[in-house]
Amino acid sequence: MKPKFSFTITPALRISAWLYRAMLLLIIVAAGCQASAGSGTATPIPAGPTSAVTGQATASLPIPGATPTKEPASRPTAASAYDIGQPMMNDLYVSPDGDDANTGLSTDMPLRTLTAAWERIPSGVLTGAGYRINLMPGVYPCEPSDPDDCRNVFSNRQGTYEFPISLRALNGSGTVTLRGGMDIYAVSYLYLIELTLVGGDPLPVNASGNNLLHLASVDHILLRQSSVSGPDCDNDGCNNLQEVLKVNQAQYIYVEDSVISGASQSGVVDYVSVQYGHFMGNHVHTGGEWCMYIKGGTAYQHIERNEFEGCHLGFQAGQSTNFAVMRMPWVHYEVYDIKFVNNLMHDLEGVALSVSGGYNVLFAYNTLYHVGYDDEPGYGLLQTVLGERGCASTDEIPDPLAVCEASIAEGGWGPDFVTDPQPAIPNQNVFIYNNLIYNPSPAQTHWSHFIFWGAGDLPDGFQNLPSHPASDNNLVIKGNLIWNGPSDHPLGIDETTGCADGNPTCNAAQLIAENTINSLEPQLVNPAAGDYRPVAGGNVFDVTVYAIPDFTWDTFSPVVPVGTPSNLIQFDYEGAPRPVDGPPGAYGGNPVSQSVLYLPVLIRSTQ
Repeated sequence: MKPKFSFTITPALRISAWLYRAMLLLIIVAAGCQASAGSGTATPIPAGPTSAVTGQATASLPIPGATPTKEPASRPTAASAYDIGQPMMNDLYVSPDGDDANTGLSTDMPLRTLTAAWERIPSGVLTGAGYRINLMPGVYPCEPSDPDDCRNVFSNRQGTYEFPISLRALNGSGTVTLRGGMDIYAVSYLYLIELTLVGGDPLPVNASGNNLLHLASVDHILLRQSSVSGPDCDNDGCNNLQEVLKVNQAQYIYVEDSVISGASQSGVVDYVSVQYGHFMGNHVHTGGEWCMYIKGGTAYQHIERNEFEGCHLGFQAGQSTNFAVMRMPWVHYEVYDIKFVNNLMHDLEGVALSVSGGYNVLFAYNTLYHVGYDDEPGYGLLQTVLGERGCASTDEIPDPLAVCEASIAEGGWGPDFVTDPQPAIPNQNVFIYNNLIYNPSPAQTHWSHFIFWGAGDLPDGFQNLPSHPASDNNLVIKGNLIWNGPSDHPLGIDETTGCADGNPTCNAAQLIAENTINSLEPQLVNPAAGDYRPVAGGNVFDVTVYAIPDFTWDTFSPVVPVGTPSNLIQFDYEGAPRPVDGPPGAYGGNPVSQSVLYLPVLIRSTQ
């Protein structure tokens, strides 16, 4: 019998998918689309793109305690870029060769530090105009005077949709490098555009905190066309970053077309209690543990068209959370309404896809290649396990028990005593549809294709939860093309696991009948060279795929806002219309001009 999954937590962008866009972008730049620098008067930012890919609208709910502000006239859909609109902006200029005694109102009189520019932004809710900080080319050193505490802190500024705060590289991507970590707290409507953030051990200043970019208690943050990178290694001996991008207690977070890489510990990307937003078109790589995990009441996230590679583990919806830091009303499951679609995942030693305490989680039309092959402790291609919940003190919460008990009184799920995390949070409505999973020989999972935890007993002192939490409640796995090991490689199901014979939606007979498992080796163009598209007219197009049903939504106490029921996926990884009859995987087989759908995301805003 294989061991249960351990909660022990563990490069260049593919050119082919982006070549067309890059060529057109060069043409646009050569044509002189960028205007000259201004003199500090309020000027509008041109509207960003709003190309809808799926047509699914995201839900809307103001962040608790934040000043309500107008949303974009055309809100981001599930797979479209965030529209920054055309706000009026006051321009400030910063240069490594500037002087903080300058006005900062022109390229001839730039400030020297980002901190000085930030302090020119008034506190309180902005009115009349927003602020655009233009970083002139160069390398910006860490601003704190203590070389052992290289964290640039920016906090307590409240932009609005009409009057946001923008921090951008004046001359575009690759022209500005910010050394050390960036810690952003209590900020609204901040757009980070075309920046390069670097940190970690090999740098002259090696202390960037645990995270390189940390967003906490924020709302409406856009990270676009940026690079946030630790060292190009994934162990403690060369990398001191626990996470590269860490977001906690936040809402409306949009991450687009960026490179995020280089963490040694828990995850390259780590979300805790983050509601609303998307993570699209990014390249996440080089991590000692997870490429990305989201937990702690994270909800309404659309994760699409990303490339994940070179981490020990792939993507996990849910995990282990301190009950005391969770926010109302998302105090039951670890995650709610997560759509992980059209992603490319490759060269991941451990499990590629995992759900751990998730409600309404969709994994669909993803391509996985060379994953789960590590023999120690032995992983599955994908897994469903229980989420963990504890109650413990933090620097901000010295008395966690009072907080945990208050959440329980409202209907939250967790312990009524101080404890380390224990497995207790079930899964409900996990749909795994029409993925392509290919392990070229000799790569294979050690024990079995899948790991499904069986139902367990609820730990003593845990309140408001089912007495026997299970990982496979309404778990549906259909239309997946899997090639992994020999023809008789075990599914990973027996009388002690989930998906046993009594489960009407997931059992051995159903898995064999409604998935193509080790009976057809996928014909891909050239995966060894980074081309994971199916061969035109090849056998991948013969695989049966299934229509994905919509999600339903239960009544919770406290009441949780309803997510997006629709699971319609109209386009593929490259922006091509997706045929209803397949094929499985991220590529639909009919590429269209990238300029039609996605090129606008790569065009920088101009003055």
